Amino acid sequence: MLHDFIKIDKSRFKDAVKAYWLWKELNSIIKNSHNRGINFPETISESLMCYALGFELNRGTGGDARNPETGEVCEVKATSNWDRDTSSFSPKEEFDSLYFVRLNQRDDHVYIYDLQLDSNSLKKIPVSKTQTVEDQQKQGRRPRFSIIKQIIEANNLDPIAFIDLRKEKVKKL
Repeated sequence: MLHDFIKIDKSRFKDAVKAYWLWKELNSIIKNSHNRGINFPETISESLMCYALGFELNRGTGGDARNPETGEVCEVKATSNWDRDTSSFSPKEEFDSLYFVRLNQRDDHVYIYDLQLDSNSLKKIPVSKTQTVEDQQKQGRRPRFSIIKQIIEANNLDPIAFIDLRKEKVKKL
């Protein structure tokens, strides 16, 4: 695994916020004439999460971020649809902590959740009536399911951090 960790400082945070506004504008233009918009770019969601939690962004392979205090490898999933999501995981996903970035586009607010799962715990989550994440990973497939429904709502999880993109303010909860 190739690691290339960088600190998301105030300048990089401001760049991520600027990129958010550009993405939002492009997404709006595209949605005017097409059914689907553009997925929320991971380069934005991962940078926002890293800044809010003081993590380092991994520009290499083997996880999206690292907690510099613990050395834990972090995986980040995100959605720009407040009510629904479909997240997928590679067949060889390995991480110590899973985080979810949930965007409320109407208010330009970001909520960050610690899903309290590592890659082994994730394997037990059902993705169909007969299969778990692990079952599909063993078949070389990318299991897909809703993190909002199957983890956040099912476990009554609250966000651990909040970002007001308009004010460029971060608050740990």
